[in-house]
Amino acid sequence: MKSKLKKYLLSGAMLGAAVLTLTACGSGSDEKEAASSSDKTDVTLWVTTDSKKFYTKVLEDFKKDNPDINVKVVETEDSKAQENVKKDPSSAADVFALPHDQLGQLVDSGVIQEIPEKYANEIKEEQSETALLGATYKDKVYAFPYGIESQVLYYNKKLLSEDQVGTYENITKEATFGANLKAVDAYKIGPLFMSVGDKLFGDTGEDVNGTDWNNSAGVSVLQWIADQKNNSGFVNVGDDYISQFENEKIAAFESGPWDKDKAIEAVGKDNLGIAVYPKITIGGNEVQQKAFLGVKLYAVNQAPADGDSKKIAADYKLAAYLSNAATQEAQFKDETRNIIPSNTTVQQADYVANDELAKTVVTMSGSDYSVVMPKIPEMTNFWTASAAVLSDTYNGKIKPDQYQAKLDQLVEDISGNK
Repeated sequence: MKSKLKKYLLSGAMLGAAVLTLTACGSGSDEKEAASSSDKTDVTLWVTTDSKKFYTKVLEDFKKDNPDINVKVVETEDSKAQENVKKDPSSAADVFALPHDQLGQLVDSGVIQEIPEKYANEIKEEQSETALLGATYKDKVYAFPYGIESQVLYYNKKLLSEDQVGTYENITKEATFGANLKAVDAYKIGPLFMSVGDKLFGDTGEDVNGTDWNNSAGVSVLQWIADQKNNSGFVNVGDDYISQFENEKIAAFESGPWDKDKAIEAVGKDNLGIAVYPKITIGGNEVQQKAFLGVKLYAVNQAPADGDSKKIAADYKLAAYLSNAATQEAQFKDETRNIIPSNTTVQQADYVANDELAKTVVTMSGSDYSVVMPKIPEMTNFWTASAAVLSDTYNGKIKPDQYQAKLDQLVEDISGNK
């Protein structure tokens, strides 16, 4: 596929040269305008909901540098990207935003292809290692990272000090920690297994049979979950966690950047503390609690181009622009976007380092604190199967003498080998 794309790009360059020659030979202004209009390449861009205003503005410079490319911006739910694109690739967007965990499904279904080597090299040079992992599938780069996302620890400074939030045990001893273990969200709780050294789909997250949660460390995770029912410092919370935070029923909880404004409203800007995940003792061993890391991507769908090399080249040029350092800086500084950058240069800028949330998410994105969420199609098996086992453990439906058998079954269910 790489050689095919190089051929496309070369053909596009030759076609562009030919167009310039023909335009130069035109004798009248009407002819030039007609040629200019016919030479425009239309590219449809799908962006996430409520972001069209931002993209319309940020694309102004792109249009100045690329007057031959006309970009149509359409808002969609990026969380449903693979569903919407796979439905009918030929009528879907040329460039679209997506969360990285959908990448495997789109690649395996043939919707997106390996990106040209030039852009892959730029990504390797400019983006963080974890962002690159999010854009890579089966050792090939398929998309353009433009941001990262991880949960952090939010806490009330009136109830907990910076030193006390270093460990889960101190948090629950000195105050209270809130989470939902009655109805587990596997995105939030599942990484406990990786915190104790277990793997989800192997070292790279792409080995269908590489989940090893059914070991002694995995059993200790289930025991830890069950033990929280008798932990006076743990408070089970549901969708009311922000109100519980406001009422000081809980002093700390873990969530993502999307809850920052709500947390500020609940306890006040001066009282809100933001920190990396605490260390936690599971099975008698103190380990660093980990989170899932999400990577925001742009991908190119070649189907609408139907082999038009000029259009495909324009698509990749737009995707690269939307993920470059300047655009990442703009989206971080824009209050309607405020996306944590994946570009390493932007991550090191003062305006990121001086932002408590951004600085914390960047730290959380390191391998000591997070695991890049696997992107293989079998992840669809993971969510409900793991959530059920974790919830049933806390609710007492699964007894200690059943932990091993339940984990054996869970590993089988996650792999899809039934």
